[in-house]
Amino acid sequence: MPLDQPPTNRPGERPLALARSSREIFQRRLGDVVRLCAAHSPAAVAAFEREVGEAHDELLSTHSDDDFGQASELTASRLTLMGDDDLELDIRMRSVGSRLREAGGRALSRCQARYLTLFGWSASNEGDEPLGPEVICLGLWALCREAARSLEEALALLDRIEERLRQQLPLIYREIDDFLASQGVEAAPAARVQPKADAGMAVVPSLRQTASSGQTSSSTLQDLVRQQAAGEPIVAPSRFSVDGSSPASNPTLDAAAMVMLNHLLTRLSALEARTPAVEGTAKVAAVAAGLRSRDLDLPAGRPEAITIDTLALIFEAMFESNELPDAIRAALGSLQIPVLKVALVDPDLLASDAHPARLLLNGIGHAALGLPRSAPSGHPLCERLCRLAATARAALAQQPVDLGVPLADLAALIGERERTIRLAAEPYIQIVRTHEGQRYATQLATTWLRTSLARTRSAEVASFLERFWVRVMIAAGAGDGPQGERWQQHGRTADDLIWSVLPKQGPDERKRLAGMASSLLKRIADGLDEVGVTAAERRPFLDQLFELQTAALRNQPAAAPAAAAAPRELPATKSDDLIGDRGNAPQVLESGGRQVRYLGGAASDRTVQAAAAADWRVGEWLRFRLPDATPLCGLCCSQDPAGATVLLFNPDWSYAVATHRSFLGRQIATGEAQIASRVGLFDAAAERALRRLSGR
Repeated sequence: MPLDQPPTNRPGERPLALARSSREIFQRRLGDVVRLCAAHSPAAVAAFEREVGEAHDELLSTHSDDDFGQASELTASRLTLMGDDDLELDIRMRSVGSRLREAGGRALSRCQARYLTLFGWSASNEGDEPLGPEVICLGLWALCREAARSLEEALALLDRIEERLRQQLPLIYREIDDFLASQGVEAAPAARVQPKADAGMAVVPSLRQTASSGQTSSSTLQDLVRQQAAGEPIVAPSRFSVDGSSPASNPTLDAAAMVMLNHLLTRLSALEARTPAVEGTAKVAAVAAGLRSRDLDLPAGRPEAITIDTLALIFEAMFESNELPDAIRAALGSLQIPVLKVALVDPDLLASDAHPARLLLNGIGHAALGLPRSAPSGHPLCERLCRLAATARAALAQQPVDLGVPLADLAALIGERERTIRLAAEPYIQIVRTHEGQRYATQLATTWLRTSLARTRSAEVASFLERFWVRVMIAAGAGDGPQGERWQQHGRTADDLIWSVLPKQGPDERKRLAGMASSLLKRIADGLDEVGVTAAERRPFLDQLFELQTAALRNQPAAAPAAAAAPRELPATKSDDLIGDRGNAPQVLESGGRQVRYLGGAASDRTVQAAAAADWRVGEWLRFRLPDATPLCGLCCSQDPAGATVLLFNPDWSYAVATHRSFLGRQIATGEAQIASRVGLFDAAAERALRRLSGR
């Protein structure tokens, strides 16, 4: 129904007028883009613009908050009329629509939010947006029908147009958004967009959309495999036992599935018989991952074929992981056929991320985090995981399948390993704490020294403070900090020393100096003893001190220190030498035969978004890179109370790594690092397979 002839309960004239203006901007700008790529066919461009306008109006007039999917059915019917036989073009068009939605991004969402306000809708069905990418794809269908004489021409035309559309689409949506905003149309707050039904123009949702809509990447991958199979009509899979018994009344389907399983088991048995036990498992895993439904002569489109092909894609992506040692790949490969059998009888395996078989695979991946790629099969952890996989295989072969025991064993293994790693990291943590305590104390003492030298008029006292007493203050600061008794006591001693050599103006001051002289000497001696200053080192100054105090009693001025106004910097005590600042350069800390690679965080790193820098906790595994680009995966074993320094450790390293949070935060923000313990092995493999299959 055209927008100019809405139904009886149509909106007011002003909303319709604004929608017409928005549609005209949409048509005109899209037409300009298409015209550049199809200049040889003005009629095709006109057909594109006409189809976009009509689709916009129909989706607008058929929108209903109470019947989501109505407009999607309308879209599907329009596509059906455009040609049921163009399967390859249909697959390409769906991929184009998905990428156009990603290109539209926030600008598209803003336009749709303003439409919600304009027409008083409470929600929108993804795929039914009058300005959405599905409408553009309908126009592209019309364009291809008019301008292309063959499938090859149509695909080439789509390639040329898609690139320009993805560049221009955000600008087009912003123009419409600005227009509606200028007319006082607000964006609906927290606009609710329903996920689109799997109708004719359904496109592959992005991974973010999949997560938010409750659909797993593996089920989305399964849907895409089904779409691309484009084979016989799909029959919903039945539930049956691996032993052949079936509660359903479809013996043909059950028999076909059992034939498929027998083919798989026979092939696996033949492969195992030709290879040694240890190596054979890895080789069988690699070959099994390549099995497809076509290898078993299963008709395309059957539920069994789709399940086989979906899991094959996931296991292939799993085996391609650069982080897994061969022994772990072999353990996972030994589980592929048992897991496949479960998936054939239990569709929830691909639909639910809480399915026990998926938890098992993800748990094995978690337990293997941090293992070096070259870890041999004799590595203690590899051996334990291989034994656990064998236990899981036995459980998967039972009816009913019960993975409670292997999952509990896996959880216990993970917990035990991570507790052991954190305990082994304690000496490294102490090295870092000692180092940072010393650095912090050095900074405090440097600040104190500069303040004290500014009040010192004696060159001899200034030299003593700079050479010896600052070491006393560093030791005091490293102990209890600036609020501690030792810091306060040694600070008062220095104050008394500075005062003791100043000219005394009256009898009260001379009396006070005479009374404190002996105790001052003792306090100085105690402080120097704490930092190991020898008698020979301290004697010259103590001899001078007696003369300086005698001159002070006679009201004679001391010689001013030449560098009092600008004291020289001490080694390793620069004023900016705080954790995470410029002076915190990468270095190696050593103690008791242990090493810590201490990485600095530059001041500019503090600009990293807080969400990226503050999202992990002690007990989580992080993948990251050293400054020399060496990739590592370590357990976060410590964060200081201020949250600045993180220590990561892995028993397969010969050292620990300590760094400012900003160093890791920056890498996470740029995609160089990730919180590995939050990424399930099975789930990540499904996402990689989905991206690959959808051409992302």
